[in-house]
Amino acid sequence: MIMGDNRKPNFACTRNDDYNTPICAWEFLLSELACVPSHIWAPFFCDGSIKTKLKRIDIDIIHEDRDFFTWEPEQYDVIIDNCPFSIKKQILRKCVDLQKPFALLLPIDTLERKYIADMFGEDNKFQVLIPKRRYNFCDNKKSIPFKSVWICYDMKLRSSLQLIYEKNLQRLEKIFQ
Repeated sequence: MIMGDNRKPNFACTRNDDYNTPICAWEFLLSELACVPSHIWAPFFCDGSIKTKLKRIDIDIIHEDRDFFTWEPEQYDVIIDNCPFSIKKQILRKCVDLQKPFALLLPIDTLERKYIADMFGEDNKFQVLIPKRRYNFCDNKKSIPFKSVWICYDMKLRSSLQLIYEKNLQRLEKIFQ
């Protein structure tokens, strides 16, 4: 995901960061929410298509081609998105600093990073949603060599467990296509 304002961003990311969030990843997260927040900010723009896809199931998001580090919507309840993996530490830090609930789709090995322990420690507001399968971010063009998880903080999830494994979902993928 490019961070927005990709004409001249104030951060360093790579072209390998510009991938849409797979619909099955959104399905999993949405199925675990106690209720869908009214004002979701999805700050990492890519091609902007996720806004249209989510609107098909009556989920409206704030999704603009703006720089995450320099712009913030006036009103939003949560941050939910697939962020650029190459700068995930800076993005996590910014999310914590904003003091808003968030869910970020990140590689599972992010959990073993020292900065995760430093940021969240034993905080019971920290939760991880673990999918049953590896997500493909490239529309089946190539295989992704890692598994991704939703790293959540202070989200209103149906479960109070810190590790939440995906169960069988009735897939909505046809709605999104």
